[in-house]
Amino acid sequence: MTDDLERDVRYAVGLDLGDGESSLCWLPTTGRGQAKVHSRGTEGPSVVTALGRVPDPDLGHRVVIGEDAVLARNCLHFSVNFKNRHGHTDLQAVQFAQVFLAEFFAAHPKVREDYVLYVGHPAGWDRASVRAYQRQLGAMEVPVRLVAESQSALVHVRDRRAKGRDGSGLDRVLVVDVGSSTTDFTVVEDLIPRNLPVGAELGCREIDAALAAILRKDFADTPEFTEALARDGGPDMLMLVCRRAKEAQFTRRDLKLQDMKEGCADALVPLVTLSVERLRGVDVRERVVRAPGGWADRFAATLAEVRGHLGTPGPELVVLTGGGSRMPVVRELCAAAFSQATVENDTEPSLSVTRGLASIGRHRVNVARFRRDILVLKDRPEFVEAIRAGLLTAFDQAKATLLARLLERAEREDAEGEQNLDALIRELTGMDTVLADLRGTLEETLMPLVLGICRSYGIRDDQFTLDIALPEIIGTTISRRIRALWMMLRGSQTVLATATRVPQVGMMFLKRMLRGGVTPAKAGAAAATAVVVVALPKGAELGARRLIKTTVHRAALDPAEVDRLVTDVAERIADQMDQRAQEVERFLV
Repeated sequence: MTDDLERDVRYAVGLDLGDGESSLCWLPTTGRGQAKVHSRGTEGPSVVTALGRVPDPDLGHRVVIGEDAVLARNCLHFSVNFKNRHGHTDLQAVQFAQVFLAEFFAAHPKVREDYVLYVGHPAGWDRASVRAYQRQLGAMEVPVRLVAESQSALVHVRDRRAKGRDGSGLDRVLVVDVGSSTTDFTVVEDLIPRNLPVGAELGCREIDAALAAILRKDFADTPEFTEALARDGGPDMLMLVCRRAKEAQFTRRDLKLQDMKEGCADALVPLVTLSVERLRGVDVRERVVRAPGGWADRFAATLAEVRGHLGTPGPELVVLTGGGSRMPVVRELCAAAFSQATVENDTEPSLSVTRGLASIGRHRVNVARFRRDILVLKDRPEFVEAIRAGLLTAFDQAKATLLARLLERAEREDAEGEQNLDALIRELTGMDTVLADLRGTLEETLMPLVLGICRSYGIRDDQFTLDIALPEIIGTTISRRIRALWMMLRGSQTVLATATRVPQVGMMFLKRMLRGGVTPAKAGAAAATAVVVVALPKGAELGARRLIKTTVHRAALDPAEVDRLVTDVAERIADQMDQRAQEVERFLV
């Protein structure tokens, strides 16, 4: 049995700490409701992953996040795109998460009382990078778990598709999570996810950087632009404007200059104004994304690498998530790379990961609860009594079979050697049948208890089967007790075997006397003698039968031995149920 069960908590909080935008969801770990998305003022569910410092009369300065960091006129400094692979991710990500969580908990204090936080990380990160990120997030001093982002998106997709909770249509799935800093790939086969070590260097931020390079070149001789770019926060503001322009083209929404200028520091206004006007005339799709050697070519090469990892057969379904999946070229290239698969876009791709993170949190807590409920089942009185009754019935069945075989005057009334005696006892008791019947009885009696637990977690009856393998100690214990009986009854069994031969001996004696010329008087005496000879074994036979019946009926297992057997069998069955519980955990998603 495993000891690393998740802590039982009331809420699971998912935080998608994205390189471009971040979001937060939460849900109770009980029930099956959908995750709720935390909206932050006018920004809504997707918050700009930006961190800034503004003056504060009491503290000197305070940390702000999101649009407050980007558009505050009196912001001392702000930064965006600070989450990256190992070596580039720093404590700014932790600061952002702390402020974001503090705002959320202020609005939902009950969640703060009992929760676990699940944070996504790129699937392509190596273990060292994930461990480093875990250590950094540990500075928040909150219960935090890390989960691959594409795997989280998969869980959300499954929540949305598999309402029957059977994973239908998700046998061979490839999840493509197109984010700002990375593109993650998770393949699912037989409901088991596997994160592929590719795509860690391919993110949509490259498109933003390419647009920023165009602006830097076009306005290299424009003083207003270069002066604003050189100011504190200038490069970050330029990247933000480029990202918004890119998103506007792919979502078919106009990039409103006023929205970008309002609240922006006066020194950065020229940079925003010039950049927005220029980017409206740039065809991001053709000039940047589809340009030779551009993002689309790199994405196509990465898909080819993914195909190499997957081999044949390929996926049946390709699910596209992440903000970058809104680009038509993503669907186009995935359809070409996996022509036999159905390609599906998530309806709200920017929230797939965070919703999946919260759902994974609930899943893990429910898995822990499920396995605990299964493990403590062995201590329930009805469970223990079912095993005890089954063992006693098995012993009675072995005795009944033994009694019938003995009274049938079994020819093999004796055996030489331990192995022959064990084989004889196994045969006389029908031990194989006894144990098979006991196994069937226990499965029939215990399965309703197990299925009751499964149903409370929404697991169908056909998704949890229990094939009980009985420990050898059961047959050994019963055989040891039968061996003692056999030693006691061996003399009686000899009497039964002899009783069939003695009457024949008496008749032969009488005939010899008559052939020898015995007188009638002498013959009468001989006949009387023969009658005694014949009658005495009949009495002995009746006595032997009575002794066999009485001895077998009175035989019983030692109570202390029964207790040990019950405990042992309960532990063995609990081990098997725990192993089965691990196999069906995927049905709890």
